[in-house]
Amino acid sequence: MKWPISRSVSPVWLLVTGSLGIAFAQLTTTGVEPAPNYDTFVPPAVRASYIDPVFGTTIKRVSDARNTPNSDQGGYLQWITNEYSTMSAFNSDNSRFILVHQSYFGLYDGTGFYLSALPLEINSSSEPRWSRKDRATLYFHAANQLKSYDISTGAVGVVHTFSEYSSISGNGEMDISFDGDHFVFAGDNEFIFVYQISTDRQFKVFDAGRQPFDSMYITPDNNVIVSWLVSGTSRYTGQELFDTNMTFLRQVGHADGHKDVTRDTAGNEVLIWTNSDDPLPIANCNNGIVKIRLADASQTCLLQLDWSLAVHISAPDGNGTVLVDTEAPSNPEPGSSAWVPYTNELLEVNLDGSGAARLAQHRSRPVNSYNWQPKVSVSHDGTRLLFASNYDLSNIEAYPNEYSDTYLMLLHAKSRRKLPKVRHEDVLIQ
Repeated sequence: MKWPISRSVSPVWLLVTGSLGIAFAQLTTTGVEPAPNYDTFVPPAVRASYIDPVFGTTIKRVSDARNTPNSDQGGYLQWITNEYSTMSAFNSDNSRFILVHQSYFGLYDGTGFYLSALPLEINSSSEPRWSRKDRATLYFHAANQLKSYDISTGAVGVVHTFSEYSSISGNGEMDISFDGDHFVFAGDNEFIFVYQISTDRQFKVFDAGRQPFDSMYITPDNNVIVSWLVSGTSRYTGQELFDTNMTFLRQVGHADGHKDVTRDTAGNEVLIWTNSDDPLPIANCNNGIVKIRLADASQTCLLQLDWSLAVHISAPDGNGTVLVDTEAPSNPEPGSSAWVPYTNELLEVNLDGSGAARLAQHRSRPVNSYNWQPKVSVSHDGTRLLFASNYDLSNIEAYPNEYSDTYLMLLHAKSRRKLPKVRHEDVLIQ
């Protein structure tokens, strides 16, 4: 069922119980869209849904932190969120997903029903990542070991011990490779390498030495992007591409920034990145969402945003789009001059440069340093997304400032719709 869009109806009057429907985005608007009842709206109870009054999308609440027992420390939780945008919270068939319950992870079914807490050793520091080859296996690391956990049996196994290091890490942003067979790790925060699960093979190691780096990403073809903390055009600055054996190939960006990797519809490996820190941005693309073709580092501006907006980026597996959430740290009020186009929204951006679909307003406010950020996370097939929001309940209902809960949306498969070109006078797409 397609729900009608009503600008005059409060979202609190549009609560929906029962199953979660497909999210229908309002696709044609490109201007300022104030959020109605912004300072009074309270989201529905857990497992209930409401309809975004501006874009007509159905949003289901899947967590209730303040009424969920804390399996680690006792009492109740303050926040439940998705971990980050660049790793998918969903398993291979979307029948399960995981959320961070402060110091550990909780397991949910595909409809958003909370099932159980995962073992406490599976936490954000251990970076749990779903297998792409079966729906029950999670990989995670502890000290210098890569381990596996079977959600159906509870069995924990050791996949490999990297005895030459005291610890391994994915530095907080990596996901498993597209083929489900490769990881990129840093040993002792210095030695970067690719590991293949099926052959138990560790490829050649790159010693980053004293060069400070932020993250490593494994690309669809099992190449590696290393993001250095220093911006520039020389070696060990910006973002650099290496092959599986950590042989340097080329610089692909002049600065670090929020990003994700995927393929475009032509099959090219691409990096989708916010260029807000780029000292040499491409023309007419200030604070842009940029597609970088890794084969030659060529850039395409997909969407230009106001400088007041920050973003997180989450990419499905090559369906022609990327999901973006925008965040306004200045906390503007709707109707003010600071409430610019795309403020505090969830967007589905086309990788061919033809525009973006505006999906919903996340209504989260910057009352803390991190948990308020939506950190949108999309499923591999691009049909489901999760985002976190506090709905300003610390002010409306006196909730703790660290409070946040997680919400689920269903999207059309890209093959079932064609998004129109989106432009306005302040956006130059190409």
